[in-house]
Amino acid sequence: MEQTRIQLTENQIEGLTNKKGITLLLGSLVLGLLFNFLFYRKSLGLSYPLYITALYTFLFWSIKKKPKLKLDFIGLLGISIIALSFTYFFFSSPFFHVLNFLLIPILVVAHTLLLTSNSRFKWFEASFFLDMLNGIFIRPLENCLKPFSLIISNTKRITILEKSTVMLKVLMGLILTIPLLIIIVPLLASADDVFHHFIDQIPNLFQAINLSYFIPQFLIVTVVTCLVFSYIWSLFYSKPKFGKGISNLEILSPGKFLDPITVTTLLIVIDALYVFFIAIQFSYLFGSLTDSLPHDFTFAQYARKGFFELVDVTLINLVLLIGNMYFVKASGKKLDSVVRILNTILVMSTFIMLLSAHFRMSLYEDAYGFTYLRVLTHAFMGYLFVLFVVSFIKIWRQSIPLFKSFVVISIVAYTLLNYISVDKIIVKENITRYTEGKPIDVYYLTTLSYDAIPPLVEFMDQTHDLSLITSFNNGLNNKKTMLNQETPWQSFNLSKYRAQESLKESFK
Repeated sequence: MEQTRIQLTENQIEGLTNKKGITLLLGSLVLGLLFNFLFYRKSLGLSYPLYITALYTFLFWSIKKKPKLKLDFIGLLGISIIALSFTYFFFSSPFFHVLNFLLIPILVVAHTLLLTSNSRFKWFEASFFLDMLNGIFIRPLENCLKPFSLIISNTKRITILEKSTVMLKVLMGLILTIPLLIIIVPLLASADDVFHHFIDQIPNLFQAINLSYFIPQFLIVTVVTCLVFSYIWSLFYSKPKFGKGISNLEILSPGKFLDPITVTTLLIVIDALYVFFIAIQFSYLFGSLTDSLPHDFTFAQYARKGFFELVDVTLINLVLLIGNMYFVKASGKKLDSVVRILNTILVMSTFIMLLSAHFRMSLYEDAYGFTYLRVLTHAFMGYLFVLFVVSFIKIWRQSIPLFKSFVVISIVAYTLLNYISVDKIIVKENITRYTEGKPIDVYYLTTLSYDAIPPLVEFMDQTHDLSLITSFNNGLNNKKTMLNQETPWQSFNLSKYRAQESLKESFK
């Protein structure tokens, strides 16, 4: 009796798992069909945020809980994912579209692992990256064949249970009908020419089916269905593959191993070098403001020379700072205070270097105009500045979680960078230079994304330089042609729509 009871329980569990598996498979199939409908032979646009929304809707439905609006790291990740997915609807920058295409799936994996409590580690632990790698490369593949086994097992079960059901009887009736149709259809075709004509058209229906059109879509739906099913199944039913001890690997957490006296000596030498460099730098920096550049230096040489070297030094300083804050062995209070003071001097020196690098790039932009690389380097310097501010606070308040802060700042900074519209900034700043009597690079501005077209058109409407208007008009011809092409609603992009409307208003 006991064995029968245990066996019954196991069967119930298996049946429940199969039921959930079939439900999950149907949902994954819907997402596979939706993926094909939204993306097959279509450029990314409104389709991307729609699919992300559908994916998360299915995920929340699967875990049977409503999303909670909570401003923690998981909430921040969710907001960033949604915001970045909508950049395909709001903007048209190819640069950010490529970056987001690579980044969003990684963020989705990190977010879903945390959301479903499938990571054995905290998100700020180094070992969490192992779970992310597992989520990116293993989870979508480890259960790819399970949909087929579910279909086969349920088909067998249905066959066994329904031997005497109505469906089986209907099937038998259809089989018996085939020989009768083989005899009756030719007789009816001979009796009526119109009926004969329709019967003759049946083979043509099969010839009209374009297999080269349907086969790729079938493969896309199948692959996406299996990948989605495998990943979501792994979140709810698969056990972790790694042991718990992996979080203690010395490679990931080497502990404090740097001698404080050695680090102090190093910092004294480095800080002394930076103080000497900054003293010279200040004379050049403020000397250039009064047009007294160093001897034998042209304006362009001064503006550009050393910029990237200063940024490199800044990154080295960041590594030095993090290293000696986390990996220096504990010592007496006096020596600890000396290290903190030396770290503070390192941070302050880095602030001056960032100021110098910013000023140099500003001079170069003022002389030669604004480009994507130059604007992004400014943004990157601002990002480094914020990191060093947090590092400075960490020096004097050990309770500040540095790595957590860096990750949050990075996610927020990148998301905001997507929404400041770099293309518009480039256009507006270059137009400002032109109004000050400086040259403008028409060709470069017309190669920017569709985000740049509205401010360009507005400038063309205000200027009276016919040759400049003609140059812009010629440069935008290719974009006009692209915008006039019909696109499916799935590819709708607000940036392209605004660009098209601007061109229509300007050239009525």
